[in-house]
Amino acid sequence: MRLDDLATRLVAVEAKLATLTGTKVNTDAPTTTEELDARLSVVEAQVDHLIAAKTAEHIDAIVAAPADAAPVAVEDVVALSPSADVPEAAAIVADVVADQHEADAIVDSEVAVIIAAAVSAVVSADPEVVIDPVAIADAISAAVADAPAPTTPEAVEAAVAAVADIIATATGVDEVAPEVIAAVSEAVATPADPALDAIEVRLGTVETKVDSLLGN
Repeated sequence: MRLDDLATRLVAVEAKLATLTGTKVNTDAPTTTEELDARLSVVEAQVDHLIAAKTAEHIDAIVAAPADAAPVAVEDVVALSPSADVPEAAAIVADVVADQHEADAIVDSEVAVIIAAAVSAVVSADPEVVIDPVAIADAISAAVADAPAPTTPEAVEAAVAAVADIIATATGVDEVAPEVIAAVSEAVATPADPALDAIEVRLGTVETKVDSLLGN
């Protein structure tokens, strides 16, 4: 039966995820369409989370690494993007990631967070957004606005310049329009939600401790 075949495939995927996450798996195959659907939804959410985490890990490593010395290849990041199977969008994502791969390490942690947010916005965007210059510029600005604002004028200036370069690469222009620069400047300087900032710090601490307990 088709239901049985799909259920067997799902249990196999659940087992692989359990290996990745160090969790236990329900080896009982779903017996109804409703149960199959519910368990597949959980798997989809887990996969999305793992991809997002791996993407962030790769981008952070690229931003922090000296030029051409990142421990992850450009194509590995592109492979995690929703644009991976859309050649036009994948090429844009690759260009944005490659620029960071070839750039010097970002030593200012506040600027690095902004740059990582901007690159992540491109990598994680749907392909129809990536290939639309206005939409991808807006997505980058929104991601930057959600990141903590730099606390010094020098860091703000450096972050704005870096984000402008990312937008230029993503939109295929040599020079970003003044109104886009203005929007980026506002986004960079916008304070993030302080309550969420505090939660993010606490969550990062917990994540580190859990990874340590798991031996990662």
